[in-house]
Amino acid sequence: MLPRPSPHRAFGFIRLAVTAFLAVHVFISAWLVATAEGIYTEGRPSPTEAHSLIAIDKDQTIIDIEIKRATAFFFYALERDGDAAVPVSETNSSNQTNAGDAGDEPNGSDEAKDQGEQEEREWLSLGRQSIKLGLVFLVLSELLMLSSFRWRHHVRTLAFLGTLIAFSVIFPACYMLELSDGGDEEEDSTATNTPGANIETVSFVHTNSSSDFSLIWLGVQLEADFSGYDLGLVEPENRTSVAENVPANGSKDAKSFIAFESTFDIQLGKNLDSLLILPLMWYLLPAPSIVQTKQFYEEEE
Repeated sequence: MLPRPSPHRAFGFIRLAVTAFLAVHVFISAWLVATAEGIYTEGRPSPTEAHSLIAIDKDQTIIDIEIKRATAFFFYALERDGDAAVPVSETNSSNQTNAGDAGDEPNGSDEAKDQGEQEEREWLSLGRQSIKLGLVFLVLSELLMLSSFRWRHHVRTLAFLGTLIAFSVIFPACYMLELSDGGDEEEDSTATNTPGANIETVSFVHTNSSSDFSLIWLGVQLEADFSGYDLGLVEPENRTSVAENVPANGSKDAKSFIAFESTFDIQLGKNLDSLLILPLMWYLLPAPSIVQTKQFYEEEE
């Protein structure tokens, strides 16, 4: 174990300066980073790749999307019949009918949408405020260590833990709540109008999908893959037979097979781990005891 120096009052100013520096360093960096990478491994759109990045900091949310080797996907989109679908069950049909009827109701007014957007901004604003308060409280708790307050060590520990919770729990939760609020209002229209919904629900048959969840440094990772036969690439007269039976290898209909692999990572900002050196600094630069602090003040008087 590292030898621990004797407490000295000068260490307090060093700790305060380092804590303030780290707080500012973390404050101006990205707080949450989400990346998604996908690639078509088999089929007409192969080998198209898609890469996206979402970074959230104290002021804004930055989104960057890049598609590589998109030529194959471009011709796939032109060739594919977007109206191709297998018959859906009566339950799904009734659900879609009810969803369509609900969409015709006057609840989707512009005023309600504006209010929903404001609520989304409030969720993310709440998360940002929690982090700002946590960082300020962390610096003030280190400033408190210069005093003779009896519970100052406990206050500093609580401030440190509170800051970590704000970054790792409160802020990601607020971001997910914002996404869920925006998604609920447009769930019905998304289910019927987006290409992704059609591909996964009615346009692909004999599908296989799997996912794997794992922990990474300061975040989580989700790996998923999907494969199936795209009816949009099948001749209309053959779609019923393809939906019922897997096409034979080497047949024309077998060329409608599509495979896709994706990786999704969500991590806390890369600079946030710098806060973890604070407990080490507390050990190497210990604060004087309450008695020593009082003696120092008495000597100054």
